[in-house]
Amino acid sequence: MNLTLIVIIVYLAVIFAVAWYFSRKESLGGYFLNNKKTSLWLLTLSNVATVVGAGATVAVVAEVYDTGISYGIILPVSFVIGMIVMGLIAKTIRKFGEEHETYTIADFFHKRFGMKNKILAEIIQVSLLVIWIGVQAIAIASLASVLTGTDYKVALFLTAAITILYTSIGGLKIDIITDFIQFWIIIAVFAIMAFLAYNQVGGVNSLLTRLPSGHLYIFNFGGVVWAIGAILLSGFIYMGNASHWQRILSAKNKDIARKSFFLSIPFILVIALITLFLGLVSAISLPSIDKNQAIFSLMVGILPAGLVGLGFAAILAVIMSSIDSLLVGGSTIIYRALFRKHQFKHKKEILYARLITALFGVSGFFLAFMVPNIITLSLVVSYLALIFAPPIFAGLYSKKISSDATFYSILIPTIALFSLYPILAANTFIVSTPLGIFILLFYDKIFKKKDFTPLEMVGIEE
Repeated sequence: MNLTLIVIIVYLAVIFAVAWYFSRKESLGGYFLNNKKTSLWLLTLSNVATVVGAGATVAVVAEVYDTGISYGIILPVSFVIGMIVMGLIAKTIRKFGEEHETYTIADFFHKRFGMKNKILAEIIQVSLLVIWIGVQAIAIASLASVLTGTDYKVALFLTAAITILYTSIGGLKIDIITDFIQFWIIIAVFAIMAFLAYNQVGGVNSLLTRLPSGHLYIFNFGGVVWAIGAILLSGFIYMGNASHWQRILSAKNKDIARKSFFLSIPFILVIALITLFLGLVSAISLPSIDKNQAIFSLMVGILPAGLVGLGFAAILAVIMSSIDSLLVGGSTIIYRALFRKHQFKHKKEILYARLITALFGVSGFFLAFMVPNIITLSLVVSYLALIFAPPIFAGLYSKKISSDATFYSILIPTIALFSLYPILAANTFIVSTPLGIFILLFYDKIFKKKDFTPLEMVGIEE
C-alpha cells in the first residue's frame, strides 16, 4: 500500500472516530440543529468549509483550466456577496425561527404562506440538495479515480458507501465539529500547494506569458451577460440554501449567526485566490486531461510523495464538509415532512433520521452517476436556489404578499429553468430569476388577490 493511500485511510479513520465519539448519545436536537449551541468561531469556520466545497475548488480549477480566469474570479465575488446578504438577514431568520419553531426553509414557507407553499418548497429544496450532493459526488469520485486508477463509475460507487456512512452518523453537530478540523487541513495544504506551484512556474509573470490564448479574458465563461448577472444576483443564492438556514438556527444567538457570515469573508477570499492560481498553473502544466481531474493531477505533479496523500485528504475535507451539510439539510426537511412535530423530540427517532440521511445521500450519488458534469450541475443548482431568494425576502420583510404569488413565483421559474437550460445553458438565469420577481410583484395586482398572510398571523397551524 502506497503512502498516499495510508494518509487517506488515516484521515478517514480520524473523521469516523470523531463522528462516532461525539454522536454516541446524540439527540435529534443535536443531530439537526446542534441544540442551538454553536459558538462564533465554530460557526464561522463551518460556514467557510461549507461554502468552499467542490463547486468552489474542484469546479473552479476545472473551469479555469479550460476557459481561464472568468469563472475563477466571478464565482468568489458571488461568495462574498452571499456572505454579506446572509449576514444582513441572519438576525431576521433566527428571530423568525425562535418565534415559530422553524427548522428548515420549508417550515418557514409553511408558517408564512401555508401548506401548499410548504409542500412545493419541500419538493424543490430536496431536489436542489440532491443536485448539490451530486456536484460533490462527482468531485469525490474524480479524486478516487486519480488516487486508485479505477473507472469513474466504480470510484463513484465505492466513495458513495464511505461518504454516506460517515455523513449519516453525526448530523449537524458532527458536521460543525469536523468542519472546524477540516478547515485547518484545507488552509494548510492549499498554502503549501500555492507556494510549490509558484516556484514551479517561475513566478506570476512567467505564468501569465505561458497561458493559452483567451485565458485572461474576464468574460470568457458565459459572456458579458453571465458575468454581470452572476455578480449582481448569485450572491442571493445562499438565501435558498437550507444548509445556511440550519447554521443560523443552530447558533447560540442572533448576533453570533450574523457575525459568523461577515467573519467568513476574508478566509473565503484567501482560499478563492489560491484556487484561481492553481487553476492557471494547471492550464500550463497539464495538457490534454479531463478538466474535472485537474486539481488532483496537479497535486500529483507538484506535491512531494509524502504530501500527496495530505493534499487528497484536503480535497476530501473540502467535499465532505459540504456533503455533511447538504445531507443534514435534506434529511431534516424529509424528516419534518414525514413525522409529527412531537415525534421530533424523541431520542428513539435518531435511527430514522440516520436512515433518511443515508437514503438521501444515495440519491445524490445516483445523480452524479447519471450526469457526470460538475459545471452543469453547479449552474443548475445555483439558479434553482436563486429562485427562492425573492419569495424568502418578501416573506421576511413584506406583510402583503399572497400565498399564491409566492407559490407561482417559485413553481413557474423552476419549470422555465429546466425547460430552457438545454437551450440557454449558463444564461438561463436571465429568464428564470426576473420571471420569479415579476410574478411576485404583479401577481396579486393582476389577479386581485386578497389572501395576504400578515407576519403577525404566521404560526397558525393548518
